[in-house]
Amino acid sequence: MEELTFEGVPLGELTAPPALLPAQQATEAPPVRPGAAVPTSAELSVRMAEQIQRAHASVLDAHRAISAWQIARTAPVDGTLDTPWTNGPDSTDGPTPLTRREVYDGVAAVLGAAASALRGNGPDPGLGAVQVTWRSAVPDTPTALNAQPAPGAQSLGTQWHIRDGGRVVAVVTRHPQTSQWPQRPAPCYPREPRPLARTSVDRLSTAELDALAVGDFASVFGPAFDQRGLPPEALPTPWPARMLEEVTAIEPRGGTYAQGLLRATAHVTADETTEIWPRLVAMATELLRVYAFHRGFHLCLPGATTSPVTERPVLVETLQAVTPRHAPLHLQMEVTELGMVPRPYLIGNCRITAAGRPAARLRDLGIALCEGPGADLAIGLKRATCRKSAAGDWAVGSELHTAIAAEGEYKAQMLHGVPDPHVTAQVRPRLPRGDMLMVDRCREVQAGAWREYRTGSSFTCEYDMPQDPWYIRENAGTLPQLALMELALQPMGLLSGLLGVLGEHPDQDLSCRNLEGSARLLRDVDLRATTVEQHTTLTSHTALPGGLIHRYDFTLSTDGEPFCAGRAVHGFLTPELMAEQQGLDGGRHVLPWLDRCPTGPARMRRLDLREDTRLGHGRMALLEDAVLVPGGGEHGAGYLLSTKPVRPDDWYFEQHFFQDPVMPGSAGVHMLYQAVHAYALHSGLVDHLLPHPRFANTVGEEVRWTYRGQILRHHQQVRGEVHIREVRRDGEAVRLLADGSVWRDDLRIYQVDNIAVRVTSARRNTSGEAG
Repeated sequence: MEELTFEGVPLGELTAPPALLPAQQATEAPPVRPGAAVPTSAELSVRMAEQIQRAHASVLDAHRAISAWQIARTAPVDGTLDTPWTNGPDSTDGPTPLTRREVYDGVAAVLGAAASALRGNGPDPGLGAVQVTWRSAVPDTPTALNAQPAPGAQSLGTQWHIRDGGRVVAVVTRHPQTSQWPQRPAPCYPREPRPLARTSVDRLSTAELDALAVGDFASVFGPAFDQRGLPPEALPTPWPARMLEEVTAIEPRGGTYAQGLLRATAHVTADETTEIWPRLVAMATELLRVYAFHRGFHLCLPGATTSPVTERPVLVETLQAVTPRHAPLHLQMEVTELGMVPRPYLIGNCRITAAGRPAARLRDLGIALCEGPGADLAIGLKRATCRKSAAGDWAVGSELHTAIAAEGEYKAQMLHGVPDPHVTAQVRPRLPRGDMLMVDRCREVQAGAWREYRTGSSFTCEYDMPQDPWYIRENAGTLPQLALMELALQPMGLLSGLLGVLGEHPDQDLSCRNLEGSARLLRDVDLRATTVEQHTTLTSHTALPGGLIHRYDFTLSTDGEPFCAGRAVHGFLTPELMAEQQGLDGGRHVLPWLDRCPTGPARMRRLDLREDTRLGHGRMALLEDAVLVPGGGEHGAGYLLSTKPVRPDDWYFEQHFFQDPVMPGSAGVHMLYQAVHAYALHSGLVDHLLPHPRFANTVGEEVRWTYRGQILRHHQQVRGEVHIREVRRDGEAVRLLADGSVWRDDLRIYQVDNIAVRVTSARRNTSGEAG
């Protein structure tokens, strides 16, 4: 079938308004050559079906191209957006006019100057390796791009500084291909990247890439990418001229590092037959840019633009001389790292093949997104940002702000209208980082002045739960108590920080610790792929010598309906006040019930729970050695004691908190929930529900917890015991009520009352409700 065109111009290359769409060519079976076997009717049907599929695909591409062409050339009726986002954006006007224009490709131009310098007056060898280290942002419009030999280079002409006027943009060095380039090791638990906006798009056509280049992200990726209401300067800057033909696969959790795998095709045109490696780098950079916008990273940055990551060497190996006859080129990009701090960034390795043979390898290629010139990223209590909430309202804080609160430069400059407290201490209140971070956006703050701590101050945040989050996947398919507590507690520390805690005790380390709380599950709900609304209210403020105590009420909702509510107490403590924590028993060493028994109880059983995946696996495998006593414990209804060593490399120390590592109290609480699960499994209480029991929290029951100590890397052992208080049967379902405690070495530091668990058959109930 002939390629669809407008007035002879291929749809993917439209630059002028079309007059008419040519009539579609009729599809006919190919003629039969003399002497050839006559195809059967089945074979003819297959051929016709294939031709119809190709025709249908061409028509779809035509529609996409027409849409992109119309979007790029059609302005709104009024043609203006008169409500600046910095003054509280609430405009519902149409999108800003999009203009397709050739945008300077700084990466290709800078590296082209480097390639010319490395080649000198000789012919382009086409093969070899270079190391590129970017020193500053790529200029939008270069004033005087030139290459100069690097001072002190070991060999003349092997290392060059590429300058734009007096500024060094990049350093390019010849690299011996025989030298081993260090490989990034794959972590035991790869960080699970969560997008800022959800999309089901997993491939992009030529027309869709053109639409992205002019800023039409919502029509390609979906309504979650809608930025209508922003002025032109707050929208992403236009992209350079497209080099990719199509992106054939986007796998957000693909690749060795589970950070993303992309495949794409591209072509080399006739004017690119010399100094080709800069073009290959630019193609791969474009593919990273597509993925960054597919993840929605631009949504938290006004005037978002991309530039290479600086001060991080990139290896470019050219393995085959590439010419226009190598059509198409195939790119495979494996993302090795991505993150939000200090600004959203991506690092990846790219393999390029031509005619089925390796043509180039790029290692540690990186791009970073940054805000437009003069943009103010500070978070304010009553000041909107360029980020929209799930409901489409303008948020006061974005995913970038929560990422900075977790592991970035968390200074007063990030708070709008707040005096700089000149903090010198290293440890400050933080959000958990990495996969433990469970706050995305700050939707609304109702509060008084800085450090006023007005009772009734409230905070509403949002968290976009993935379709398959690690904590559900590794917890036998149900939401663990750990995640439920983190969803409730994390916004509290952030609210107190915004109210003024960040300015307290600026010359002393100040740690945030949850001290106690309670939570009641109000209804069963499947939270996967939903947005959880986290509402927090400050109910009291108490100043102490060396710290503060804040009390809060909280409600968790989804789709406007609450599903969990409770209250909690946070302490913001200096080291002196932290040292006063002496456990739950005033510093006395109170032994677990089993250790107080004069002789071993009858029917006592020792269990190794390391491989029992029904209780959890991976990061959610919180039990190891255990002792089960049917009919034991303080209530005579059953008992289980678990023991686990503290390992300095336990996964949560790196994520909770930055510069202040501590085992989350929620992990200790959930360990006790798993101990109840283990008792039910190994005591025979739920044998009728095997082999697929499902454990969930019980609706209507209130769990209460108290912490009076912490578990750090240098501690030796964690022990947890549960006393079964009551067993109830509801048809085939079994309900267990229990109380428990956690020991750090020989000190009892956590107490948890009214652990309520309901056990059903997973075959009958697979909805994945809360708890």
